[in-house]
Amino acid sequence: MRQLLQEHTMEIRPMVALRAALVGGVAAFAKIAGAMKAAGGVKVGAAAAAMTAAATAAVSGKDAAGSKQKLPFSIACNLYVSSVFLLGDGGAYPGLTQWMVVAGGQHPNEVTLVAALSAIGQMGLLALGRRVHRYVADGGVGGSVSLANALIDMFGKFGCVPSAREVFDGMAVKDVYSWTTMVNVYAKCGYLESAAQLFEDMPRRNAVSWSCMIAAYSQANQPEEAVRLFKKMIEENVEPINATLVSVLPACAQLGCLDLGRWIYDNYIVSGKAVLTVNLGNAFIDMYAKCGDLDAASRLFAEMGERNVVSWNSIVMAHAVHGQSEQVLHLFEQLKGTGIVPDEITFLGLLSACSHSGLVSEGKRYFKEMKMGYQIEPKAEHYACMIDLLGKSGLLEEALEVAKGMPMEAGEAGWGALLNACRVHGNVEIGEFAADKLVKLDPVDSGIYVLMCQIYASKSKWDQVKMLRMLMRDKGVKKNPGCSSIEVDGKFHEFLAADVSHVHSEVIYAALKNIYYHLKLEGYVPLT
Repeated sequence: MRQLLQEHTMEIRPMVALRAALVGGVAAFAKIAGAMKAAGGVKVGAAAAAMTAAATAAVSGKDAAGSKQKLPFSIACNLYVSSVFLLGDGGAYPGLTQWMVVAGGQHPNEVTLVAALSAIGQMGLLALGRRVHRYVADGGVGGSVSLANALIDMFGKFGCVPSAREVFDGMAVKDVYSWTTMVNVYAKCGYLESAAQLFEDMPRRNAVSWSCMIAAYSQANQPEEAVRLFKKMIEENVEPINATLVSVLPACAQLGCLDLGRWIYDNYIVSGKAVLTVNLGNAFIDMYAKCGDLDAASRLFAEMGERNVVSWNSIVMAHAVHGQSEQVLHLFEQLKGTGIVPDEITFLGLLSACSHSGLVSEGKRYFKEMKMGYQIEPKAEHYACMIDLLGKSGLLEEALEVAKGMPMEAGEAGWGALLNACRVHGNVEIGEFAADKLVKLDPVDSGIYVLMCQIYASKSKWDQVKMLRMLMRDKGVKKNPGCSSIEVDGKFHEFLAADVSHVHSEVIYAALKNIYYHLKLEGYVPLT
């Protein structure tokens, strides 16, 4: 350990790993962690002495005050000692020899190394992880499936896919968790095709394997594949676990598959097959809200026995998206009374609600409160909400000043909000400024040109409209066709503008024509 610390001149943080391994741990460890945090980090000698004292108390079953402890800590002590031993400093610290005896020998065992690899991944100590790998490869300890799985997982946390695959390929025996861990490494590191191929090659799968692949598709913005795989899982009579449902519900939300979301709730929550944990409840709330069933989202939120800040954020965002600003503000006041501290997502929901309803003074107050009251530094998304709020309210000059004064680049969201506000209010000058910023970010975004054409047209500047359309043609910029989707009888249907590929396209277009006719009778005029 001394050599590694000298090479990197870093401060040791063993408490991070030990606290992770000892959830709900011991008072002695908590005190040391607090002291280390207050001191801003403890050097090797002090850390070693502190850990030795704490471990002594843990193994003896008592803390410094003589109180009895409830958890066995031999493995935790072994973890710390083995880390020192592997780094070639086996006798450097007081009491180390006695810890090796307590741990059960002069060399770390497999249980210790599995725990150590987990801690190494959490602490970001890749160099130490590679030393453990070499130690195992050199025969320092008998290899096992569990140890190899831990090595694959550790390398995956650092994005070292080739190293993870090397361990995987070198395994004489693989269990279902070996395959699942490797699939997860591929997925988390962006190799989705490799993950899918390995998943298909698995000789045996369990619910964790299916959940891992469904989550991979969902997180990679491939909701159709996530839903397809979930349905295949059901067809093969594999019972989903909570992780499966938490992974597939965001895909349902993205596709608008409300019927499937309701089926999942009825078949697994109402039936009692799955437990409605906080995370699962949050996923259901988000799915209901994004699929338009705000009543179901609100009802589920009210019925949840336990909530966290994500629960509150989910319901706040749900009402914000549906333009129910009064309910959002009421929820925020309720949240403050629970003792749960709002975070940046909470304020994003608040600002979005204010933007939807044009609540300028309230929006300014919340924007100030998040900085001054909660010490939350606004991100680009928060500034974009303020630009949108001010712009929609006609305060275009003020919105422009906010965009210019941001500590980061306004980006597509900020300048896009300003450009759209200029379209609403017909402001050519600021619109051109915002459009120039957006074109620099994405020269082939057809939406920029379309919005500017609308702004020019609103002021009868037909020459500029003509020039813009010529510019679009010369640059090869084409307006992306509109896309919409709908779920009917559990089946997902997607449509593009002017698309006639659907089997019922004639009936669909006849119905649309009838709707358009009645809209015109009511006085509605399309924007484009």
